[in-house]
Amino acid sequence: MELILPCPACETSYRQAIEGYARAGLSPTCFLGGAETCPAGLFARFEDYRAGRNLPAGYVPCTSLWLVDRDEFLAEVSIRHRLTPALERFGGHIGYAVRADRRGQGLGTRLLAGALDYARGTLGLSWVLLTCADGNTGSARVIEKNGGVLVDKLDDVIDGKPRITRRYRIEL
Repeated sequence: MELILPCPACETSYRQAIEGYARAGLSPTCFLGGAETCPAGLFARFEDYRAGRNLPAGYVPCTSLWLVDRDEFLAEVSIRHRLTPALERFGGHIGYAVRADRRGQGLGTRLLAGALDYARGTLGLSWVLLTCADGNTGSARVIEKNGGVLVDKLDDVIDGKPRITRRYRIEL
């Protein structure tokens, strides 16, 4: 297994993971590259976001990385290069998703560890903020296994629904 920049060799498996999320009743928008809304220019979009080009309003530069096993896509992480006030409340520096049929296998912990190495080594960040829903015990465990310290819990409204957001800080 390795953590790589998105590549065409894994695109078929990536799109299968998005379909698997939909079949499992989960939102495929957690796959941050947005293949479902950007079928033709997917890899150009990843590169633009990494370089800070052609960003939608309110977006910041971010690097997406894929955890792959040969040509099989396993998980995706998006590392935002800086925070906005909105990202400080919800989203943080790092968001990630493991394909639905590979959850519970420790891939999230491995994925986040690699993302932290990238944030430190390539982006030069000294700390990162991560968020998750209060009831998302799997994500909370992944963050805590990687050194996350709970900062606080915020009452939030996400997509029109009230929820409690846990905010974690990890020193790099």
